[in-house]
Amino acid sequence: MALSNDTHDDVGAGIRWWSELRCPRCRGALRAEGGLRCGACPATYPVDRGVPRFVPQDNYAEGFGYQWNRHRLTQLDSHSGLPISRDRLFRASRWSAGELRGRRVLECGSGAGRFTEVLCETGAEVTSFDISSAVHANAASNRRFPNLRLVQASIYEMPFPEESFDYLICFGVIQHTPDVERTFKTLFRYLRPGGRFCVDVYAAMVAYTHPRHLLRPITRRIPPARLYSAVDKAVPCLLPLSTALHSVPKAGPYLARLVPVANLRYLNLKDRRMLRTWSVLDTFDWLSPRYESPQPRRRLERWTRELGLSEVSIERHRGLYVVRGVK
Repeated sequence: MALSNDTHDDVGAGIRWWSELRCPRCRGALRAEGGLRCGACPATYPVDRGVPRFVPQDNYAEGFGYQWNRHRLTQLDSHSGLPISRDRLFRASRWSAGELRGRRVLECGSGAGRFTEVLCETGAEVTSFDISSAVHANAASNRRFPNLRLVQASIYEMPFPEESFDYLICFGVIQHTPDVERTFKTLFRYLRPGGRFCVDVYAAMVAYTHPRHLLRPITRRIPPARLYSAVDKAVPCLLPLSTALHSVPKAGPYLARLVPVANLRYLNLKDRRMLRTWSVLDTFDWLSPRYESPQPRRRLERWTRELGLSEVSIERHRGLYVVRGVK
């Protein structure tokens, strides 16, 4: 694949670490030859705007690619001026910025890079990937960090050496993959023994009571641009209703759940416009994924036992289970 002139700077920097990548098909070493070529099998992989790509451009995560390129900046702390992503990452993982400095961190499913930014700021060597075209939103925002390594790849076929990372993080991802158990168990092939992890997933009993599940059989089949337009028009009407219901004494939070709109009032965003933008993004994120499989706590506990993980903690954070521990 020929590389356009405007990618040469990115490619020049990338070649220094591309040699560490592995062919997802045969695990052979890759070399840069008009893209990436496997030395052990006939496989070749393109480099798209400076980002090695190991999956077809069209895949089940099309909606995520659409939303994150449209909302490239929305959730970045550097854009909002609020430490929302930073606080969530360190609260959920219980890691510190100091312990990540100089460590090899794998971020599985980066979206537009809200957590990528936080991780890079710690001074860690951050390897991040996403299956969708969101990697280009991430690159546009975070390519300023020399410690970022970014690829487009499937969580089932990561192009990395196994057991090569000290820390692993995966937020907002595994419930949206075709086989959640396979996804969860695949992650740990790339974490070294003694490495630390933090993974979250929708909690089954909470997520399945939400009215969005009545809409998803229809909305997940709507092309992303059309669905986004509908959500963008509906949110200004639904969000005030949700907020009004929240104010009802005692029953407010339960009544507000009947309105299929993401109301992030608890984040204390700066103004109504920002709240509306986040609401549009999160409501679209609810309705567009092809797959959504919340998980019960007992199943997560079983998986961690089967993998022989240690120091495991499973906590509920709103509608999520956060799983952390040591391999």
